Amino acid sequence: MVPTPEAAPSDETAPTPDPFRGEEGDPVVPDRWTHNVVVANDIEVSYYRAGRDAADAAATVIVAHGFFEDARCKRRVVNALADDGYDVVAYDARGHGHTDAPESGYAPADRVADLVGVLDALDLENPVLYGHSMGGSTVAKTAAEHPERVAGVVTEDPAGLRSMADLDLDEIATEMREDVREDLAKSFDELLAAYEDPDDDPASAVDEIPPELYATFARSDQRTSEHVAAVPRAGYPALADVFPEVEVPALVLRRDHATVPGSIRDGSPVEERATDLDLAASLPDGRLVHVPGAGHHVVLTAEDAALAEIHAFLARLDESDDRD
Repeated sequence: MVPTPEAAPSDETAPTPDPFRGEEGDPVVPDRWTHNVVVANDIEVSYYRAGRDAADAAATVIVAHGFFEDARCKRRVVNALADDGYDVVAYDARGHGHTDAPESGYAPADRVADLVGVLDALDLENPVLYGHSMGGSTVAKTAAEHPERVAGVVTEDPAGLRSMADLDLDEIATEMREDVREDLAKSFDELLAAYEDPDDDPASAVDEIPPELYATFARSDQRTSEHVAAVPRAGYPALADVFPEVEVPALVLRRDHATVPGSIRDGSPVEERATDLDLAASLPDGRLVHVPGAGHHVVLTAEDAALAEIHAFLARLDESDDRD
């Protein structure tokens, strides 16, 4: 399969032609990546691949993106791992990117089934799972339920570290559905402008996106279905229950509570860190790292430190495999 070069489509600034699925036609594929689809869990799943062939790679790493994003938004970590000799598969979650967007199937169990379906369709054995936010909870739950399929797991500020019991999930889902509908009615230029000149919200994750990825994230906004509003309604798996069941080696990359706005903390930075560490202590073979200066997008906000932790974790897995 020949990689498709990164190139802006000629009609990129035109209004999205479909009220549910923008970026009409084939996706814009980053340089040195390939794109394809597989049938997994009865839907077509879009995925990208980069790095070495699986037979020659140090390992295969599966990358699961966060809510309201797509696989291309994980370009930094995908390229870093590909450059380091890994085979990297990054897939679009259902309702995101170029993966199917059925009306149902957005609960945690469905996301696990989708991921396992990708492993089956691509005949992947013992990959390392990597996930950010929503994807972080998905890979953790997958590792807990299918340890025989997984060599290790890395979660980047995963969803589900804190209880959602006090939140009105139906209200959140309704608001998100309206937000998606509003975005899908906008042109690419309007979506791009939201990254170039974000609202003055100190807790906004948009502020964590580097300028060179603005267009990538705007394209992901074009490819988000309103059906994904079912994700917050279904909730995220409570990692306090999931972590004790994760038998494989695990690394949790966590935001730096000292540098994020107090409005998104449950306590002081010290209290937050202590709570995180208590939770991570339940991992049978894992650890949690608070990455200095990191926000929710840990790799995008503290790239060097985050990648150093990821590379060290993967190197230790390689050494363990060699000893076995």
